[in-house]
Amino acid sequence: MRKLRIVTVLLTFLMACTSVVLADVGRGDRGSEVTYVQRLMITQGYLVDTADGVFGNNTEYAVRMFQKQNGLSATGKVDSNTLAAMKENNKKFAVAQQSRNVRNSVEVSRFGDRGRSVSDLQARLAHSGFSPGSIDGIFGNGTADALKRFQKANGLPVTGEVDSKTMALLAKERGVPTEYKKTLTMNATAYSAYDAGNSHYTARGNLLKRGYVSVDPNVIPLGTAVYVEGYGYAVADDTGGDIIGNRIDLAMDSHGEAIDFGRQTVKVYILE
Repeated sequence: MRKLRIVTVLLTFLMACTSVVLADVGRGDRGSEVTYVQRLMITQGYLVDTADGVFGNNTEYAVRMFQKQNGLSATGKVDSNTLAAMKENNKKFAVAQQSRNVRNSVEVSRFGDRGRSVSDLQARLAHSGFSPGSIDGIFGNGTADALKRFQKANGLPVTGEVDSKTMALLAKERGVPTEYKKTLTMNATAYSAYDAGNSHYTARGNLLKRGYVSVDPNVIPLGTAVYVEGYGYAVADDTGGDIIGNRIDLAMDSHGEAIDFGRQTVKVYILE
């Protein structure tokens, strides 16, 4: 009878914990439920932050990104459906990590990977003149194609995967492009997903982050790869009501960076 009571108490406790974890959490919430969600997002590469138990801007942004990429309503709040999807996705990452741990090569990223390392890879490819299409942290067909083109152009084995030789070449800083269609002198400002009233997504549906710029499509068509003096390589991916003519708005990763940039006159190289 005593053993039965203990089992009953344990089951009751686990059910209580589950109900707590499944309770909706969102901006402003604090506690162990938020910490749990943050750890899931960090593991899966959606959150580049610490699991501090505080549901702030970065956590909400990560949740929205997860929801959008997994066919859920991008509310930024974690309900039972979102949490279930996070747990299921986490299982896949655990299996993938075990696979990586037994590799003998020094691969950094490969098709299907997600996270900050993939975003870094995509940025390096774009900076080298091999646009992956978007810098979204997802190693999909666009990234694989850009990587293969980079490898072929540099005399490397065309594997579509990142090994030490490929990464060594990508790591080299690339300056002002030597080949481009034309240059434009433009008035530049900066913005971020954390500015009041701004969306977290570009006009083309990508997560707003450094590496994207807002333009007038009549001047620079959306999807065009560019090099912006003092900013680097980017993709024209967004529009804005006051971005008309020779105006360009540069996406930053924080509100502070956007404020610090201010207003500048820059030379923009149109690459493709």
